[in-house]
Amino acid sequence: MLRYVWDPFVRIFHWSLVGAFSVAFYTHASEWDRVLHVQAGYVAGALILARIIWGLVSTGYANFQTFPLNPIRAALYFIHILQGRAKHYIGHNPTGSLVIYAMLIVGLTAVISGWLVYNDGWLMDEPDLLQAIHHYSTWGWLALVGLHVCGVLFESIAHRDNLIWAMITGCKRVCKVEERQAKRAKPLISLKVQTRNN
Repeated sequence: MLRYVWDPFVRIFHWSLVGAFSVAFYTHASEWDRVLHVQAGYVAGALILARIIWGLVSTGYANFQTFPLNPIRAALYFIHILQGRAKHYIGHNPTGSLVIYAMLIVGLTAVISGWLVYNDGWLMDEPDLLQAIHHYSTWGWLALVGLHVCGVLFESIAHRDNLIWAMITGCKRVCKVEERQAKRAKPLISLKVQTRNN
């Protein structure tokens, strides 16, 4: 049995960021493709900001309250999954949550530092420092993406739940009652839309 978990926004954000990051990284060393590199970086930055806002105002499993940042729980979950006794999460598990938060932070760092480098150090006249920050944050982002992909593949096998397909369809396998850990949360910021009949 499947449960609808990932809303359209999350799925569109996810695959759009995959595309933007891929283009930006592929063109990072090319002077001919510098404009394309910058545009892809701006798209990635806009997507990350949109995801942060959505994580605050949305309901369901996209909300940050459903996968709080907790390094201790992340470490314990990682140990448990290696031991083959990790519980199944409907939303993000603690280890995956840690990587997601890291990707958001490092991704924003890469985009902002790249923007400053492209604009000749506007607001910060430290070109060498900015280049270094942009370089290492970009490669750090790539390393986190690699960890994310490995984690997705590993958990898909361990829990017999195709997480890649779930990010396409929005549906995940419903686990047993005793396996369920994630709970649907109320948004940190409530958006009320009022309609008026004219």
